Amino acid sequence: ADERFYARFMPRRLKAEVLLDAVAQVTAVATPFKDQPVGTRALQLKDTTVSSYFLDTFGRPERILTCTCERSDEPSMTQVLHLANGKTLLEKLEAKEGRITTLMGENASAEQLVEDLYLAAFTRLPTADERSLLVSAIKEATPEDRRTVLEDLFWSVLTSREFLFQH
Repeated sequence: ADERFYARFMPRRLKAEVLLDAVAQVTAVATPFKDQPVGTRALQLKDTTVSSYFLDTFGRPERILTCTCERSDEPSMTQVLHLANGKTLLEKLEAKEGRITTLMGENASAEQLVEDLYLAAFTRLPTADERSLLVSAIKEATPEDRRTVLEDLFWSVLTSREFLFQH
């Protein structure tokens, strides 16, 4: 209950630019920005004139003041809806040059797929329970549905509290 004397770290949501870059890193699909070279990360954008619905939705500051108070860290329904069914995650998960396509092309086992996902997203291995649940979901999928199942697993990890928050 101690929030005054820094006895523990208070979890906080990732900043808009960091979150977008993290999603791009995990999916291995760069975010395109108008008039910027391919592969430019959100943290490298020099100003806020580069349009990005994702960054605006997740609280990118306008940079009018030199104050951290300008950034909005408050969660909103728009953010939840964008993560649930917005085009940013969907396009990255469905991309033909992304991590899912690469893993499927390597004919990786279900165990390797789950391990790669967890290392990419959380920089840790899955627990025994996580591993068994996700491996069984992948193994139960028909070959035609395997990609859809992998996209759903990636989506569930990318929208989890562990991914969205700094611990």
